[in-house]
Amino acid sequence: MRTATKFLRLAPLLVLAALVGACEDRPDGFATGLSFNAVSGAHREFTQRERLGNPLVSEVMIVKAHHHAHNTGTPATDVAEFTDDLTGFVTGVAGRDPVYASAIAGALLPDMLITYPKRDGTPVFWLSWVFGGFGGRSLSDDVVDIGLGALFGSLLGNTTNVTPGLTTDNVDANDKAFGSTFPYLAAAH
Repeated sequence: MRTATKFLRLAPLLVLAALVGACEDRPDGFATGLSFNAVSGAHREFTQRERLGNPLVSEVMIVKAHHHAHNTGTPATDVAEFTDDLTGFVTGVAGRDPVYASAIAGALLPDMLITYPKRDGTPVFWLSWVFGGFGGRSLSDDVVDIGLGALFGSLLGNTTNVTPGLTTDNVDANDKAFGSTFPYLAAAH
């Protein structure tokens, strides 16, 4: 039983490894490849259309004209290519100072989720690594409110030019309960 449990925990990483190893760039910039699901044993072809890492980065802070470059790019080039977009959003739209904008860009780029296993009982939530925590997130974390709280609120300790009306999307919970077993997603209808 322990071996099966460990395998199920490692299965997503095995699938990711298979995806990374099988990717190929196309002339239109989208990545294609063959993925292998270690749990089901199924193979399928895919075309990467969207690259989403940290909540709100691609959808809100990257200039719309740069979305294709972000989607077809890799985290290795994010700092060079998108720092100006993020700092411009934080100073322009959110009205925060350039030092704070640079800190936000530094926390969110490269645009990938940084995850660590939960240790010592300390709560783990998205952006907690900025506070010296371990980072990561669970399905029930309200990552949009956390992101909005960092951009427009005082979540990261900056109380200058806070806009309280923009710190929440007013969606407090998922409309369906999450499952208690892998893959933990809520049941459809």
